[in-house]
Amino acid sequence: MAGRPAKPTNQKIIDGTFRVDRAVENEMMPSTLESAPTAPKELSKAAKLEWDSVCQELLRLKMLHRVDLGLLAAYCIEMSTYLEETKKIKREGSVITIQGKMGEYKMPNPRVAIKNASLKNAQALANQFGFTPSARARINVPAGETESALQKLLKAKMERNKRLKNGDQQD
Repeated sequence: MAGRPAKPTNQKIIDGTFRVDRAVENEMMPSTLESAPTAPKELSKAAKLEWDSVCQELLRLKMLHRVDLGLLAAYCIEMSTYLEETKKIKREGSVITIQGKMGEYKMPNPRVAIKNASLKNAQALANQFGFTPSARARINVPAGETESALQKLLKAKMERNKRLKNGDQQD
Protein backbone atom coordinates (compact mmCIF):
# COMPACT_ATOMS: atom_id res chain seq x y z
CA MET A 1 0.00 0.00 0.00
CA ALA A 2 1.53 3.32 -1.07
CA GLY A 3 1.43 6.52 0.92
CA ARG A 4 1.68 7.31 4.58
CA PRO A 5 0.92 4.64 7.16
CA ALA A 6 -2.48 4.99 8.80
CA LYS A 7 -2.53 7.00 12.01
CA PRO A 8 -4.42 5.46 14.93
CA THR A 9 -7.65 7.23 15.89
CA ASN A 10 -6.35 7.90 19.42
CA GLN A 11 -3.42 9.78 17.90
CA LYS A 12 -5.76 11.80 15.67
CA ILE A 13 -7.80 12.81 18.71
CA ILE A 14 -4.66 13.86 20.60
CA ASP A 15 -3.41 15.83 17.59
CA GLY A 16 -6.80 17.47 17.06
CA THR A 17 -7.13 16.11 13.52
CA PHE A 18 -9.91 13.58 14.14
CA ARG A 19 -12.79 13.78 11.65
CA VAL A 20 -15.93 11.73 12.13
CA ASP A 21 -16.42 11.32 8.38
CA ARG A 22 -12.97 9.64 8.10
CA ALA A 23 -13.18 7.55 11.27
CA VAL A 24 -12.72 3.80 11.19
CA GLU A 25 -15.83 2.48 12.94
CA ASN A 26 -14.39 -0.80 14.23
CA GLU A 27 -10.76 0.13 14.75
CA MET A 28 -8.90 -2.28 17.01
CA MET A 29 -8.42 -0.73 20.45
CA PRO A 30 -6.21 -3.10 22.47
CA SER A 31 -6.37 -2.83 26.23
CA THR A 32 -3.43 -1.41 28.13
CA LEU A 33 -1.58 -3.70 30.52
CA GLU A 34 -1.53 -2.60 34.16
CA SER A 35 1.79 -4.26 35.03
CA ALA A 36 4.86 -5.37 33.15
CA PRO A 37 4.77 -9.05 32.19
CA THR A 38 7.68 -11.36 32.93
CA ALA A 39 10.14 -11.63 30.07
CA PRO A 40 9.71 -14.74 27.90
CA LYS A 41 11.99 -17.56 29.08
CA GLU A 42 13.48 -17.87 25.57
CA LEU A 43 15.16 -14.45 25.86
CA SER A 44 18.85 -14.21 26.68
CA LYS A 45 20.04 -12.35 29.77
CA ALA A 46 20.76 -9.20 27.72
CA ALA A 47 17.37 -9.43 25.98
CA LYS A 48 15.61 -9.78 29.35
CA LEU A 49 17.35 -6.63 30.60
CA GLU A 50 16.10 -4.77 27.51
CA TRP A 51 12.61 -6.24 28.03
CA ASP A 52 12.45 -5.00 31.62
CA SER A 53 13.69 -1.54 30.67
CA VAL A 54 11.35 -1.08 27.72
CA CYS A 55 8.31 -2.56 29.49
CA GLN A 56 8.73 -0.15 32.38
CA GLU A 57 8.88 2.84 30.04
CA LEU A 58 5.91 1.69 27.94
CA LEU A 59 3.96 1.00 31.13
CA ARG A 60 4.71 4.52 32.39
CA LEU A 61 3.44 5.96 29.11
CA LYS A 62 0.37 3.67 29.16
CA MET A 63 1.47 2.23 25.83
CA LEU A 64 2.10 -1.39 26.86
CA HIS A 65 -0.42 -3.68 25.14
CA ARG A 66 -0.64 -7.47 25.22
CA VAL A 67 -0.93 -7.63 21.42
CA ASP A 68 2.51 -5.97 21.11
CA LEU A 69 4.45 -8.40 23.31
CA GLY A 70 5.60 -10.65 20.46
CA LEU A 71 7.09 -7.74 18.55
CA LEU A 72 8.57 -6.39 21.75
CA ALA A 73 10.31 -9.74 22.32
CA ALA A 74 11.64 -9.64 18.74
CA TYR A 75 13.00 -6.13 19.36
CA CYS A 76 14.73 -7.28 22.54
CA ILE A 77 16.27 -10.29 20.77
CA GLU A 78 17.57 -8.09 17.95
CA MET A 79 19.07 -5.59 20.39
CA SER A 80 20.75 -8.31 22.44
CA THR A 81 22.12 -9.92 19.27
CA TYR A 82 23.50 -6.54 18.20
CA LEU A 83 25.19 -6.02 21.57
CA GLU A 84 26.57 -9.58 21.76
CA GLU A 85 27.98 -9.44 18.22
CA THR A 86 29.51 -6.02 18.92
CA LYS A 87 31.38 -7.49 21.92
CA LYS A 88 32.61 -10.44 19.85
CA ILE A 89 33.78 -8.16 17.04
CA LYS A 90 35.65 -6.02 19.54
CA ARG A 91 37.43 -9.16 20.77
CA GLU A 92 38.04 -10.76 17.34
CA GLY A 93 38.39 -7.68 15.14
CA SER A 94 36.34 -6.64 12.11
CA VAL A 95 38.78 -8.48 9.80
CA ILE A 96 39.71 -12.10 10.44
CA THR A 97 42.48 -14.31 9.04
CA ILE A 98 41.45 -17.62 7.48
CA GLN A 99 43.80 -20.53 6.82
CA GLY A 100 42.96 -22.04 3.45
CA LYS A 101 44.55 -24.63 1.12
CA MET A 102 46.54 -21.88 -0.59
CA GLY A 103 47.63 -20.15 2.58
CA GLU A 104 46.26 -17.42 4.77
CA TYR A 105 43.88 -14.75 3.61
CA LYS A 106 41.96 -11.97 5.32
CA MET A 107 38.25 -11.45 5.11
CA PRO A 108 35.60 -9.33 6.83
CA ASN A 109 34.37 -10.90 10.05
CA PRO A 110 30.93 -12.43 9.29
CA ARG A 111 29.78 -11.13 12.67
CA VAL A 112 29.78 -7.61 11.20
CA ALA A 113 26.96 -8.57 8.82
CA ILE A 114 25.01 -10.23 11.65
CA LYS A 115 25.49 -7.15 13.85
CA ASN A 116 24.38 -4.79 11.07
CA ALA A 117 21.30 -6.89 10.23
CA SER A 118 20.31 -7.04 13.90
CA LEU A 119 20.61 -3.27 14.26
CA LYS A 120 18.56 -2.71 11.10
CA ASN A 121 15.84 -5.07 12.35
CA ALA A 122 15.87 -3.50 15.82
CA GLN A 123 15.55 -0.01 14.33
CA ALA A 124 12.56 -1.05 12.21
CA LEU A 125 10.84 -2.51 15.29
CA ALA A 126 11.87 0.47 17.42
CA ASN A 127 10.11 2.81 14.99
CA GLN A 128 6.88 0.87 15.49
CA PHE A 129 7.08 1.45 19.25
CA GLY A 130 8.34 5.04 19.12
CA PHE A 131 11.78 4.17 20.55
CA THR A 132 13.85 6.23 18.13
CA PRO A 133 14.27 10.02 18.36
CA SER A 134 12.52 10.58 15.02
CA ALA A 135 9.65 8.26 15.97
CA ARG A 136 9.23 10.04 19.32
CA ALA A 137 9.08 13.38 17.54
CA ARG A 138 5.96 12.17 15.71
CA ILE A 139 4.18 11.08 18.91
CA ASN A 140 2.36 13.61 21.06
CA VAL A 141 1.64 12.24 24.54
CA PRO A 142 -0.05 14.92 26.64
CA ALA A 143 0.61 14.86 30.37
CA GLY A 144 -2.20 13.29 32.35
CA GLU A 145 -4.10 12.03 29.29
CA THR A 146 -5.29 8.43 29.66
CA GLU A 147 -6.26 5.95 27.05
CA SER A 148 -9.64 5.38 28.67
CA ALA A 149 -10.53 9.06 28.30
CA LEU A 150 -9.57 8.88 24.65
CA GLN A 151 -11.62 5.76 24.16
CA LYS A 152 -14.66 7.44 25.76
CA LEU A 153 -14.29 10.44 23.46
CA LEU A 154 -13.92 8.22 20.41
CA LYS A 155 -16.96 6.16 21.40
CA ALA A 156 -19.05 9.30 21.85
CA LYS A 157 -17.97 10.64 18.46
CA MET A 158 -18.67 7.31 16.77
CA GLU A 159 -22.15 7.10 18.33
CA ARG A 160 -22.87 10.66 17.22
CA ASN A 161 -21.73 9.79 13.71
CA LYS A 162 -24.05 6.77 13.61
CA ARG A 163 -26.98 8.88 14.78
CA LEU A 164 -26.28 11.47 12.09
CA LYS A 165 -26.07 8.77 9.42
CA ASN A 166 -29.42 7.39 10.57
CA GLY A 167 -31.04 10.81 10.36
CA ASP A 168 -31.32 11.40 14.11
CA GLN A 169 -30.48 15.09 14.58
CA GLN A 170 -30.70 15.14 18.39
CA ASP A 171 -27.38 16.31 19.85
